[in-house]
Amino acid sequence: MSANETQIGGSHYKNDGNGEEHWDRVNRLNLNYFQACATKYIERCYLKDNPVQDLQKAAHFIQKLIEIENLAHDNTDFDILNHPGLYKGDLRYKDPYDL
Repeated sequence: MSANETQIGGSHYKNDGNGEEHWDRVNRLNLNYFQACATKYIERCYLKDNPVQDLQKAAHFIQKLIEIENLAHDNTDFDILNHPGLYKGDLRYKDPYDL
């Protein structure tokens, strides 16, 4: 049985079988951790009892991503080789190990 066929936890996390699973979309779009978490909370906010709380969680991940981006772009000494996953999902990112 594949991971997509297995459900652990509440049914609110499972799509109806007609759509793409969130983790498959994250993989396809090559999103980084913060983008993935924010989109997960946004997509699922109306499937649970407290949509505002999930939207606040999404905003929290977006705020952290803004802080990371500000650090990366404001710091001229920033070394991408020491933070290889930082820009995964960013179209400007080039993997230093991708020859």
